Amino acid sequence: MMMGYGFGFGMFGLVINFLLILGVIYLVIKWVRGDGNSRFIDNTPERILDERFARGEITQEEYYRMKSILRD
Repeated sequence: MMMGYGFGFGMFGLVINFLLILGVIYLVIKWVRGDGNSRFIDNTPERILDERFARGEITQEEYYRMKSILRD
């Protein structure tokens, strides 16, 4: 007697468990990456301006001028 480890239900159970694990992994990856509107990603204009200044793409004068425009 195989006690439930036969080909029928055992294989079916293995496939279902595998699909459930894949589904959980997919959801975790999707949650971590987000879709651009995630709460972990702050793509406000001020944040983008700060990043451009930090990378050296714009000068300090340009940074302050653009910052004042965004605040108005």
